[in-house]
Order: sequence, then structure tokens, then C-alpha cells
Amino acid sequence: MTDDPTREVMGIKLSPGATNCYLLEADRGYLLIDTGYEWEYRSFLAQLADAGVAVDEIEYLLLTHHHDDHVGFANELLEGVTVIAHEAAEDLLQAGENDRSGGGLLNRRVYYLAKVRSWLTPEWDLTFPPVTLRDDDMLVDGDDDQLLRELGIDGTILETPGHTPDSISVLLDDGTLFCGDAAMSRPLWAGIKYHTIFITDVDQYYESWQKILGSGAKRVYPAHGDPFDVERLREHMGAYSDDSLIERDPITSRYADFG
Repeated sequence: MTDDPTREVMGIKLSPGATNCYLLEADRGYLLIDTGYEWEYRSFLAQLADAGVAVDEIEYLLLTHHHDDHVGFANELLEGVTVIAHEAAEDLLQAGENDRSGGGLLNRRVYYLAKVRSWLTPEWDLTFPPVTLRDDDMLVDGDDDQLLRELGIDGTILETPGHTPDSISVLLDDGTLFCGDAAMSRPLWAGIKYHTIFITDVDQYYESWQKILGSGAKRVYPAHGDPFDVERLREHMGAYSDDSLIERDPITSRYADFG
């Protein structure tokens, strides 16, 4: 294993901002899991260069879901790159904004943390440059055990909704799970207990956790925070409910979602 701190067990971790992105080697070039915010592209390029990877070596971009901090600079990469996403993401990506049709923030600490961030970062408005998928892009509907293998990656795409309806994760055969926002480890001090800070559907969310626990996953690599043992999900299963969610920010009159 390399001493390079950007190198993970089976890939390269890049953190251009608040979101962890991961590069996996494919038969042809690399597959990138997620991007950061629109304004983090320069930081991404710098980290990519530090890792010894040229941007034109990225052949595939897998989007775990449509949120602004996961697809922000996707358009900068589209030329020559094939996008992989859930079929439910197509219209959401084209809309250019986080879906706010239901759900809420996890707890009151997260609620006030989001308020502070909205005051300090006025440009953070839950929108992103719309992404239009093309005929050659790949959409999945449900779990898929073949697509990644055809690209030379020993792994499976898991459908893991709950944070959003279009959420997917990547499970490698060695038990490494790249989960997007299906779980996270930052900020644990806010009482998130490895949950994402915004949940659309609590029942779906815990069904996804049950699927992950039964999938053979061992080590979870989230989009936000450090990796952790999958057993953390079992320990905190059911810690939150629909009644505990904070639905709407009464001051800004918009969802205060940054997950």
C-alpha cells in the first residue's frame, strides 16, 4: 500500500472541498465517483495533479445522487466522459437544483448549523449548473452487478435511496463501500450517528442501511467524513424517525440542506 495519503484501499481519495470524491481504476482510465461544488473545480484539478492523474484519464463519472455538492462541476468533465447515474437522477440533474419536495434535516443541531452556513456562504443556494445526460450515458434502475465489471471494476452498484430517490452506492468485491450520502461520519459532534444530515424518506433510508449490512460491505467510505466500519450502521439503526426531522427553515423559507 502506498504512503500517498490520497490513496485509499482500492482507489484515490480527492477532497476538493466538503465532498470526498473517489477515483477507481478501470480497464480504460479511471472512474470518478462524484464531484464537488461548482466553485471547487480548480481545487479538484490541483488534487488530481498531486495524485499523478490527468483529467483526460477520467473516462467515467458515477454520480451517487443529484445534489449540488456531488454534481457541481460535472459539466466541466462531460466531454469524453460517460456518466453513470440512477434513472431517477435524469430529470433532477436537468432541473439544476436539489430536490426539496419532502423530508427534512436530521435534528436541531444540524438545523442551526445549516443556518450559520447559509449566513456565511451566500452563494450556497442548493442549485448547480444543470446536467443534461446523453444517449451514451448509462442509467441504472435497481441494483446492477454487471455494469462496473464490464468497465474492469470488480464491484456492484447498489440502489440506496432515502437521502434522495436517486441515491446509489458502489460496493467492491473486497467489501469497500463508496456510499455517497447514504451514511456519513461528519459532523458526528452534531449527533448525526452516521446518518446523512438530510433524509427524504426515513423508511427507505433504513431499508438501504439494511441492504448495506446484508451486502458484504465491510468498510464504508462516505462523501462526508472519514471511513468507518459498517457495523456503525447496525449500532445506530432506527435512531431517528420522521417525527424527529426538521422540515423547513422558518427564516430563509427554504430547505437548509447541504448533504
